[in-house]
Amino acid sequence: MVNSLPLEGVIGIVANDSAEIDLALDHKLSCVEIRADLLINGGTSVDGVVELVRKTKTKGLSCIFTLRHPEHGGEFFGTEEERVLINQSALEAGANIIDLEWGTKALVAMAEKNAPIVISHHDFKRMPSIEELEKLTSEMESFYPHAIKIVPTASTLTHSIQMLQWTRNSTRGIARIGFAMGQKGACSRIITTVFGAPITYASFGDAVAPGQLSMDALLNCYRVPELNEDCLIYGVAGKDVNHSLKLEVMNQQLKKKHSNAVCIPLESIELDELLVILEDLNIKGIQLEDPLKDIAIDKFYGSGSFSGTSVFIEVSSFDGEQEINIHSISGEKYFDNL
Repeated sequence: MVNSLPLEGVIGIVANDSAEIDLALDHKLSCVEIRADLLINGGTSVDGVVELVRKTKTKGLSCIFTLRHPEHGGEFFGTEEERVLINQSALEAGANIIDLEWGTKALVAMAEKNAPIVISHHDFKRMPSIEELEKLTSEMESFYPHAIKIVPTASTLTHSIQMLQWTRNSTRGIARIGFAMGQKGACSRIITTVFGAPITYASFGDAVAPGQLSMDALLNCYRVPELNEDCLIYGVAGKDVNHSLKLEVMNQQLKKKHSNAVCIPLESIELDELLVILEDLNIKGIQLEDPLKDIAIDKFYGSGSFSGTSVFIEVSSFDGEQEINIHSISGEKYFDNL
């Protein structure tokens, strides 16, 4: 039996207090995640957390309830029996679905109750191999949950692409929520819904996971709710580009043109790595920043002359073959001519 996930779009993480539910409404979100472990560890009572679930329902918001296990980055240090009871109370209060981690006793207990579940797995140290990922996926899907969520840590840009491809390759009708943590995983958080994930997450305050983006960034800079599978992807690539002002400027240009397009950070100092993923992401163009600018000029021009200080890679296709052209123009100027 295939279950449909009752959530979509950007999920607002309620991790501090009830005011964040009102912020979700202010941002016109349709769903929130109640991070019960963080709320309880911050001083909210269990009854208070369950009451927050009720508040989401009275406000017309869908709700995923998460009482995260400490081995998966959570802060609930009670027993698994207590987690089962609290999750059951959350469902009775109106939570649409609960998030439970693969390999935990609470997951087995709630699955036996046929509870609506997102089965999650987090790895804060590494990225699994493709073979490990396939094995883990098969095991998680054997529970026939509403969705499975796998979030490892990227140490390369290629790792982020691996998780996006995993998300897109769902074959059993079970939704996949996939992206990567860490600075090199930021791009995957932005475009995971383009690759088929029903949801992505954003914080109202401080990030609750490595590389997590703010609500303002996902909604106003990257316009995630407006993007779809036909979205055109551009990038700004180089070292420490996740907070580059160029991203904001170029995305504002796309917004003014009402384009189904986004410009994402591509955190890499390896030009060869970048060129490999062009086709994987169907990227149309990249603004190169240090140190990639000089590397690209040397690769494509050698000792020849190259005028200008900006380097923009334009990617096109001719007779099914990818063509790469290098321009001495900024991304902003390139977008002006779109």
